[in-house]
Amino acid sequence: MYITTLPIGPVSANCYIICDEKTKIGAVIDPGDFTPSLLKAIKDAGIEELKYILCTHGHFDHIQGVSRLKEKYPESEILIGEKDCVALSDSVVSLASFFGAPFYPTVADRVLNGGDKITIGEITFDVISAPGHSEGGVMYYSKDEKAIFTGDTIFKGSIGRTDFNGGSMTVLMNTLQKIKRLPEDVKIYSGHGEATTVKYETEYNMYLR
Repeated sequence: MYITTLPIGPVSANCYIICDEKTKIGAVIDPGDFTPSLLKAIKDAGIEELKYILCTHGHFDHIQGVSRLKEKYPESEILIGEKDCVALSDSVVSLASFFGAPFYPTVADRVLNGGDKITIGEITFDVISAPGHSEGGVMYYSKDEKAIFTGDTIFKGSIGRTDFNGGSMTVLMNTLQKIKRLPEDVKIYSGHGEATTVKYETEYNMYLR
């Protein structure tokens, strides 16, 4: 699986462009803005069919590019956790109005829940429910590729904040246990900062000990 990271948007949230190199089918995870650099990254990934626009959660810094990316690739499907889907069309829920950020409303093509599976070419992802940072956060985990995209659930050595509406430290701590139970060599691609691994986090992240 081809993966590239593109820090983008008002607070440089990580946008991921992924592609099954065999089928040239791909997806964009958390497009926090719509820029020429994003379009170039999609082209450079070798994507011939952009199947999905995947959202880990509905905060504005991760979804600001969703609507315009969908306009560019109308055949793609917007997927987001069921309890966060309203954020795509609500500037208050998405926190865009709170931070004074521009907002481009759209709607989900499909909502996700824990236990769902999605395929990108020959790559299968398990959808893992990940509330805590937001009420309807989800993570995308590929067992075969040993990769998980966690949004703001966890960062290298830290975790996402829980003081926004729908956040809960207690709930987030339960979600973190799902990450802790994954194989140690699984690579964690989070919403901000550099990538890490389950092994590193279980050793050095105080919230996973």
